[in-house]
Amino acid sequence: MKKVLIVLTGLMFALTLFSTAMAKTKWDLHLNYPAGNFHSKGAQKFADEVAKATNGELTIVLHPGASLGFKGPELLRAVAEGQLSIAEIPTGMVEGDAPVLALTAQPFISTNAFEQRLLYQLAKPVYAKNLKKFNQMTLYTSVWPFSGIYTQRTVKSESDLSGLKMRVYDGTGLAFGEATGIAARKMPFSEVYPAMKAGLLDCMYTSSVSGVDAKAWEVLKYFTPINIVGPVNMINVNMDAWNKLDKNTQVTILEVAAQMEDDMWNLAGDMDRKSHATLVENGMMIDPVGKKFRAELNAVGEKLRSAWAAKAGADAQAILAEYYKITGR
Repeated sequence: MKKVLIVLTGLMFALTLFSTAMAKTKWDLHLNYPAGNFHSKGAQKFADEVAKATNGELTIVLHPGASLGFKGPELLRAVAEGQLSIAEIPTGMVEGDAPVLALTAQPFISTNAFEQRLLYQLAKPVYAKNLKKFNQMTLYTSVWPFSGIYTQRTVKSESDLSGLKMRVYDGTGLAFGEATGIAARKMPFSEVYPAMKAGLLDCMYTSSVSGVDAKAWEVLKYFTPINIVGPVNMINVNMDAWNKLDKNTQVTILEVAAQMEDDMWNLAGDMDRKSHATLVENGMMIDPVGKKFRAELNAVGEKLRSAWAAKAGADAQAILAEYYKITGR
């Protein structure tokens, strides 16, 4: 009898360990950028904080550099369909599925991170409504420093843009190219160097941080901070995966995410300043934008935003109207 009790006790202990192990959850997080990029480092901090705060009930495993095989425009649907439980999604890359999400990727709409965050806060309820249609929600967002252009020659006016063969990463870049005579091509960052060597490109449009990541000084000479857009990234989770978590765990994750969002938005400015210094240290010439050129760029931006808003619909138009009223534009 004693042996039977020992066996039963052991079996119950094993079952308890098994059920505890089964209760723990793992999410694989798709990241677009290299592990050393500040967005990826932020995601690692988020994963670490979540694991700690939930006592290991949720583990988030990072997959930087798009190593899970998904491209930017595919990500909204990949999360919607449960191919990914969680993913980093740039708002401007998924406007083919949800046009209003590209609001924070419109050209020359803001001049600093404060204005860009204001725009996102105004858009947040509409973003949430649209993301619900895609069976997902945003845990936190982060922002890139504003994008400039990297070239082989100086760019001092709108007319200097004509004829450039530029790599862009979203619909805003394509529209900007069409409006200014740039031959714009949307492609992943990994394809930029081969395309330049083949003569398909002679410049690119991206942030100071990405320029450092790519060691742009090895193939290009000038960085002109036209500040066309400060792209916003969402960390989105599939709702089916989210709803499998208990309520206490959900609340804990949202608390960690709220702090992470503040940290990431505050970090963008510091990263921009550091990246500018690194570009200069490596021989990149930073060309300031003169008043005349800035006025030309703003005029292009107004035209492109108006055309986009007409297609994006009433929600986008209402947000823009409120944002323009607050900022005095």
